[in-house]
Amino acid sequence: MRLSLTVLLAALWMSCTTTPAAPPTPPPPPPPPPLSAEAAAVFARAEAPGPGAALAVNLDAFEALGLAGKGFTMHQLASVASGAMALLAAEEGPEAQKFARGAVVAALLREWAKWPNVRRIAFLVPSDRFLTDGPGVIPQVAVGALAVDEGAPDNAQLLSGLIALMRAVTEDMTREGAEVRVSLRGQDLCVESAEVGLPMCIRPRRGLILFGSPTALSSFEALPPVTAPAAAAGEAPLLVGLRVDLGAKGRGRMAFTGRDSIRLSLNLEGVAPKDVGMIDAVVKKALSDYDAHQAEVRQRLAAGLAEVQRALAQDPAAPASLREASTGLTAERVVDEKGYWAQARQSLQMSSTQDSFFLALTIPEGAVKDVSEQMSSGGTTVALVGIMAAIAIPNFVKFQARSKQAEAKANLKAAFAAQRAYLQEKDRWGRTFEEIGFAPEPGRRYTYCMGRQCLPCDKEGCEVAPVPSPCQGLTSVGKRPEEGYSICAYGNLDSDDTWDVWVIDEEGEPENPSNDLD
Repeated sequence: MRLSLTVLLAALWMSCTTTPAAPPTPPPPPPPPPLSAEAAAVFARAEAPGPGAALAVNLDAFEALGLAGKGFTMHQLASVASGAMALLAAEEGPEAQKFARGAVVAALLREWAKWPNVRRIAFLVPSDRFLTDGPGVIPQVAVGALAVDEGAPDNAQLLSGLIALMRAVTEDMTREGAEVRVSLRGQDLCVESAEVGLPMCIRPRRGLILFGSPTALSSFEALPPVTAPAAAAGEAPLLVGLRVDLGAKGRGRMAFTGRDSIRLSLNLEGVAPKDVGMIDAVVKKALSDYDAHQAEVRQRLAAGLAEVQRALAQDPAAPASLREASTGLTAERVVDEKGYWAQARQSLQMSSTQDSFFLALTIPEGAVKDVSEQMSSGGTTVALVGIMAAIAIPNFVKFQARSKQAEAKANLKAAFAAQRAYLQEKDRWGRTFEEIGFAPEPGRRYTYCMGRQCLPCDKEGCEVAPVPSPCQGLTSVGKRPEEGYSICAYGNLDSDDTWDVWVIDEEGEPENPSNDLD
């Protein structure tokens, strides 16, 4: 019955809809001026292969596609950021107030919306230190960048607005008792406080605004220049690009490119064969499940369509135009009116070798034009914000939780090093943390256990498990060196019923038998 109603509504829509006259095609906008040399160098580094990671967004290309004006795009991004941080501010913990301030700043930027000359956005981590030192090192090396029209008068207003917001936030923090200082270091305007940690600075350059710590900014500008990958003849411009280099674990690049249609591509190289096999199997299964589900839906829709067509054909009071619309309707058009989903599915390409994986998908030109027309009329603003928030918020929360896991891995590796040193000196494994000299820093989210001894977590709001401990049966200390040992850490990262558990043994590689993020 429900499928029949769906089909009937689709037929009514077709019979009542008229195609409006197409408006005259406006002349193409003039090409944007070139980026300044400083800005071009930054975005060349974001696109070129290299250590670390980089994210680049080309607002010029989005505007050329008609998907958004630059001010509109910044408004949307600020809305997503404000909504995400407002939700995070509702969580318990000492970081909630920071997210509350961030939500207010993002909302002010959204309301102010003085962004007409922002042309590209980038976030770069031009170092692979996070592979060894964990995500906590990222603020020390990360740099943000805004490319703007060189010499535009609005640039000064944009910069003064950002500076005013920095001052407002620091005044708020000072009233709460935090020691905050705003200082001018050469051309850099910096905020320093114990709560923020590293000084965070704004550094203006010709046609470019940089953000980061003084060390990160100076190290970044001292890097030798690189050349962005040359575009092939006729190749569509980059809309969004993300690259990550994990050293021995492989390299990845995801790109959205488009001039009329939009192509999404994912390329992984240097990946372990078992990981390639797992990715390949997961994607193939997902596609197989999707195809099977679509076939089942189409079969049910076809049955519903046949019922409606039969009923309309036998109803003398039914308008002829409605009967005609029903005969022209297909099961595919009920759920995919213009065939865009089917075209996208048919465009999918996938291949793999022993150490690489490739996936590509094309969003048809017609779908891009439809979205462009709806966005120009403001019809998709709320939907886009909702979609972007639905993607951004859970992934940001998960990223934040994964950064917390770095504590367990780093401390377990420190305990491993302490046990190894003790073995070399005493020819046996240490049986207590005091014996091997393992004393993790205060503010621990995890409880650490070795044998019968546990060091409880001491970070505000952390939770120690009741007996039996999540580490029960996972930690031991052998009486002889050949019997080995294991040290366990557990913690609750998101206040649910699942414990995040990590174990390390004499092999020295932390394992995660229970992942709180799955």
